[in-house]
Amino acid sequence: MREVFVNGLGVVNAQFIDNISDEVSVLTENITKAKSPSLKEIISPAMSRRMASGVKMGIYTAKKALDEAEIDTLDAIITGTALGCLVDSEKFLTNIIQNNEEFLTPTAFIQSTHNTVGSQIALHLNCKAYNFTYTNGFNSFENALLDGFLQIKSEESSNVLIGGIDEIGERTYQLQQLIGEIKSETNQGKRYSEGAHFFAISDKKSITSYAKIIDVSIQNEYDKENLFSEILKFIQLNNINLSEIDAIISGIDDLQMINEINSSITIFTYKDFIGEFGTSSAFGLTLGCEILKNETFPKAFLANQNQPDELRNLLLINGYKGRDLSFTLLQSI
Repeated sequence: MREVFVNGLGVVNAQFIDNISDEVSVLTENITKAKSPSLKEIISPAMSRRMASGVKMGIYTAKKALDEAEIDTLDAIITGTALGCLVDSEKFLTNIIQNNEEFLTPTAFIQSTHNTVGSQIALHLNCKAYNFTYTNGFNSFENALLDGFLQIKSEESSNVLIGGIDEIGERTYQLQQLIGEIKSETNQGKRYSEGAHFFAISDKKSITSYAKIIDVSIQNEYDKENLFSEILKFIQLNNINLSEIDAIISGIDDLQMINEINSSITIFTYKDFIGEFGTSSAFGLTLGCEILKNETFPKAFLANQNQPDELRNLLLINGYKGRDLSFTLLQSI
């Protein structure tokens, strides 16, 4: 079976555009908007004004990933999003209420669907290939990644664009604050944000390659007490021992047991810096790729003081409240 390489990245979130650096601080606001990239060279101002932030972030990061990988022809565009184009969804629903379900224009509805970003990227690239969007909660990005990974492994595709996008919708996030999902003055929920992260993956290694994807695994639910055994099961299926894992990039808060069982493993965390959202785990993949390619230890993201002798195998873990557990195994090239 073919190998799968990450050959290009595109990043937009609350802290970074394009490049990850150590100059980063913990988010202090309960809800933080993503930074706005310069779009004038990619999208005309007239089009940009009519686009939701998620669409603009998606097109920008997709173009960056493809340009870096120097890919002109795609076999698939696969996106993941937990809540889709939330701003346009809210706009359409608000218009229904305000207009008593009469005299509605279809524009906001057309642009509110979950697959809007993927379709807009395809239109922008004039790409008529396989185009699919996954909406599976906090596993949305991992489902997209798994789809592209399997397509390359099974020799159905050679070059695939994978992305995760979620945006902030004011009314929706107010409601999530009320139910305690998002941090507010009256609860201890998560600090939320938004972002878009895209990856050009291919069956061919190139001078731009970051890392090799060894495997991707997804579970709908998991028992926090059995997390360590699930980790062992996953890495052993790939003929790797725990001692061969040089670092773990964590999107969950349950990794203290790893430190206790094997205190030599380096642990990186990132959600305190970029916020929580449905596809925030895509930043974990971005961070892992950057670490392996540059052979650096971004100190801001270190959760302990361990520094391995070499960086070869990285394990990415994500989950949310005992569900949507995912593992991704990366290897240096």
